[in-house]
Amino acid sequence: MGFVANGNYTPSEVIIESDPFYPSIALDQIREIVRLDGVVTNARLKQAIIEEVLDINRLLISLQTKVIQLSDLSKTQIDGLPDTDYLYLSAVANGVAAKINENYRTYDSSNSGAKKAEQAESTVDDYRRNRQWAIQQLLGQNHTVVELI
Repeated sequence: MGFVANGNYTPSEVIIESDPFYPSIALDQIREIVRLDGVVTNARLKQAIIEEVLDINRLLISLQTKVIQLSDLSKTQIDGLPDTDYLYLSAVANGVAAKINENYRTYDSSNSGAKKAEQAESTVDDYRRNRQWAIQQLLGQNHTVVELI
């Protein structure tokens, strides 16, 4: 029998602000996108988001020499927001999802728990791939990179 945690959480109004170049990230928005319940506390989720924002901002720093704000690179608007905001949010959300799923694989150490952990591994890989694709789109790169050796 596995451990079932309380799935309730208290909504927060926490907004993660970084460099003004990048859009802000709402903790609750990430929680909804990644579908996190109350097992992950707001403090832990905030820490994971901050770590992702730091990493993604570092990877996108070259864009700061081209424009004033990331949204200036937008080619279209979707639902009233620049497409770059959605790509940035996707990169952060997928990075957080990979990190959280890696750290909170399962509370069940039985054989079924081990099987769930193996299934979660492909999910973590999917999240990492989606994160990388969003970053590559922001950088204007293709999803596939091939090098001749």
